Amino acid sequence: MTGRRATAMVMAVLWLAALMLVVKAGVDRFNAPSWGNAVAGDLSPEVAGDTQVGQAWRAPLPGLYRIELFLEPPDSPASKPVTFHLRAGADAGPDIWTAAIDPGQIRAGVPYAVEFEPVRDAKAKTFYFSLESPESRPGEAVQAVYGPGVELEGGSALLNGQAVPGNLTFQTYYSLRTREKVDLLLERMAQGRPYFLGSRGFYVVLAAVYGLVLLLLLWSAAGKLTSEDRPGP
Repeated sequence: MTGRRATAMVMAVLWLAALMLVVKAGVDRFNAPSWGNAVAGDLSPEVAGDTQVGQAWRAPLPGLYRIELFLEPPDSPASKPVTFHLRAGADAGPDIWTAAIDPGQIRAGVPYAVEFEPVRDAKAKTFYFSLESPESRPGEAVQAVYGPGVELEGGSALLNGQAVPGNLTFQTYYSLRTREKVDLLLERMAQGRPYFLGSRGFYVVLAAVYGLVLLLLLWSAAGKLTSEDRPGP
């Protein structure tokens, strides 16, 4: 009898573990949304000589790892490379990431992606990327797609380090860990809901109660299985 109850409980624990793995797999398939400006408009000044074009923004999520730039290729095949700089703010010190952009790989209307190691503590921090090409000459340089009338909370386009109206056309991408994905899902579930339904803690407590009730049901089922084999009086 004791052996049968132990077997039933082991099966219950394994079933709960399998359920947790299924839930984790479902959460891991969730991808964080991109963030940025998807609206196109004009073109920025040419990235040539002393001209530097940039964009500042406040990251909405942790794990920043990819930035897609919308650039206009130069007309001249003899154009010089463009240097991409990523910093923790427009007035920050050393680059977080530096990359060389080959103008020959730029296609009009197609985003140019720059990837780097995820910045795990990116959430709510201000970042700044800039483009420069001191060796390029006017008429032979890259331009960034720019929305002069676009407003982004915490964002602004910059020209030579000075903020200008509007924002560049760009998208940022974020790689979240499982816990961070759960936090984001809970935040979305609570968003816009009234009273206690708008609290993430409510859904955490609800999940805990659900797990406890499920465990009690499994315990009860294990008890019934073992009681069926008990000898009668």
